[in-house]
Amino acid sequence: MLTTLLLAGCSLLSGDPAAAVADADAKLKNNDLAGAAAAYEAALTEHPDSVDVATGAAYVRLLKGDAAGADAALAAVEAGAAERVGEVKLRRALVALQAGDLDAMNTHATASKLPIGALLAGEYQLAEGNPTEARSQLQIASQAGGPVAETAGEYLRLMSESNPLVAGMAEAQALWALGQRPVAVRSVTDLVKAYAETHADTDGADKLLLWAGRAAALGEAEVATGLLDSIVIPPAGQTWRLNATRAMAACASGDGATCVAGFNALDALVQSPDGAGATIPVDGLSDARVTAAFAIADRDPASARTLVAGLRGDGAARLLAKLNDPANAAMVAADPLLKAQFGG
Repeated sequence: MLTTLLLAGCSLLSGDPAAAVADADAKLKNNDLAGAAAAYEAALTEHPDSVDVATGAAYVRLLKGDAAGADAALAAVEAGAAERVGEVKLRRALVALQAGDLDAMNTHATASKLPIGALLAGEYQLAEGNPTEARSQLQIASQAGGPVAETAGEYLRLMSESNPLVAGMAEAQALWALGQRPVAVRSVTDLVKAYAETHADTDGADKLLLWAGRAAALGEAEVATGLLDSIVIPPAGQTWRLNATRAMAACASGDGATCVAGFNALDALVQSPDGAGATIPVDGLSDARVTAAFAIADRDPASARTLVAGLRGDGAARLLAKLNDPANAAMVAADPLLKAQFGG
């Protein structure tokens, strides 16, 4: 979402700013980040009041890890943005979110007066324990239509639950969405179990499995295992995912042998000639392997490498880079910019 919204508008340039940015866009598409950065900086000098130029420059600065610079580029055009000030405010909110400055994110998101800004502000108020303010913002977002309205509606449904533990799931979900993931996972066990008990006939098991996977990904093996043990009947078609999450939890606990064996058993089902594993999505299993590898990489690099052996894609590339193997990371990366970053 962050990348999409920051880039929105760059393809809608017109007039002189479009000509100034054309070279930067071409360089970016050709994976020349340094060249694109130089071109955008030159365009900023030539067109200091252009929202589109500032948007492109902010995006490139963010790619380079300069969140403060990205915000500065957007702030410089805010006063003269006229009817587009909401767009600028929203982009500043997303940059602040990326930087982990939630107070600034809330300020800009609220000021944007856009539906997605209201959603972000609602999540912030939930995370801060302000349900009245959260509900007000989420009701605005729920009128927008599309994914924003659906997400806001889900928060509002949770907040309306009569069981306070179940209603508390809204805060945990908001914490996760805002990047406060360890806090969310460590607080969610009783909440999600209560949700599962009251929604056993709908999506209770799905929620247990979702949060167990999140816990395993963050290295919270005990939380993950406790949630998995609460699943009486796996969601339809998700037995493979339950077993993959158990393997991930083993990696999170540092048990590389059990983790690898669990994934190998699932691989055998995928490849079985009788079709026993026909419903196991290969891409989903690959993603789970990468997540498990990250969970154990610091303690057991050998198991982490075994888990991603033969995999291709950006997740596997980042894992190999973490293991100080940039050459192979470049070989398996799909994103051209990432490939170039690793020397490919």
